[in-house]
Amino acid sequence: MNGGYIVQDGSVLNKYREQDLFIPASTLKILTCLVALEELGKNYRFETHFFLDGQNNLYIKGYGDPFLTSETILEVGQKLAELGVGELGSVFLDESTFALDGESASPENSANPYDVPNGALAVNFNALPVHITKSDTTPTITTVTSGEPQTPLLPIMTEAAASLLPGRHHINVATLPQSGRLSPALRYTGELFIAQFQQAGISVKKGYTMKLVPAGLKPVYIHHSIKSLEEISRACLKYSNNYIANQLFLACGIKFFGLPATWEKSRRAFTLFAANNLELSPKQIFVQEGSGLSRENRMSPGALLAILDSFKPYNALLNQKSSILVKSGTMEDVYCYAGYFSRENRLIPYAILLNQPQNNRDKVLHILHAAILQGQLPRVNQ
Repeated sequence: MNGGYIVQDGSVLNKYREQDLFIPASTLKILTCLVALEELGKNYRFETHFFLDGQNNLYIKGYGDPFLTSETILEVGQKLAELGVGELGSVFLDESTFALDGESASPENSANPYDVPNGALAVNFNALPVHITKSDTTPTITTVTSGEPQTPLLPIMTEAAASLLPGRHHINVATLPQSGRLSPALRYTGELFIAQFQQAGISVKKGYTMKLVPAGLKPVYIHHSIKSLEEISRACLKYSNNYIANQLFLACGIKFFGLPATWEKSRRAFTLFAANNLELSPKQIFVQEGSGLSRENRMSPGALLAILDSFKPYNALLNQKSSILVKSGTMEDVYCYAGYFSRENRLIPYAILLNQPQNNRDKVLHILHAAILQGQLPRVNQ
């Protein structure tokens, strides 16, 4: 078996290749959420700042909120309208709090939404919903609508539909062609904000573009994320959302080393946390990004067990598989599980990291679980 596992119930231990390094895939998200919860706090909320200048231009400065959804942006528009905003000159988008230099978590850059890029000011998880229907009477005619009711039809959707087949699509916005100096992701942000502002009764004369907030300008409104960090972590783990995981990863880098967010700052932050909080060295764990998408991530089963020991206060954030708390990790030739067995009201952490073509993780999980329930794990000299 090209893999390793470890399970520990007090002084009773069962292990195999527990110090060897393997690709952890999405089980890494347990560490990402642990670092975020411990360093930022479970009640932390991301912010987005809004500014008005003397010409009635609105500046929007993002700080990485992963839940800037269509519904949220409509609520922001309604709040600004309540504050007296009725007509704007231009909308300026400021994403300077992130400096990612084109690097992304995944090297694939596929059209799949799990490959979307991260950003300081991104909407709807950088996934573009498009619905294309074919006419029943004239097969050459198709109709393009938004793929979800809460999001209006945007010009970027119509353009994207030109290369898509009929059906419902959620596509990685970064795979669309760039228009001018704005990335497709920032264009999506600008179009959605203006559309939702208009629905809230705010008109925009001159459209949107990218521009830094002028020095000294004070925000007229600060939006706090609709979800606390604890709620965001629960969503990240429940849906194994790569975009959310790396927004948390980048936020932790800011916490340790300040603005702007960079991948390298976050890697250094996670190395420090692993050493100082978990007593793990780079020989036991290497974190390239926070979602598990990168095949450069490495972790030993023993390191994952140490992470799970510290994650026990947050165990309820994990999904349940029968009576077992579990986070899975799946990639080509990578099949992993991590979580907790329960026995006599005790949480018993386990880690299974398989890097092989055969997906035997369920078999290993059930064998270890049965042994725990029967109290048959061999004792190891401590």
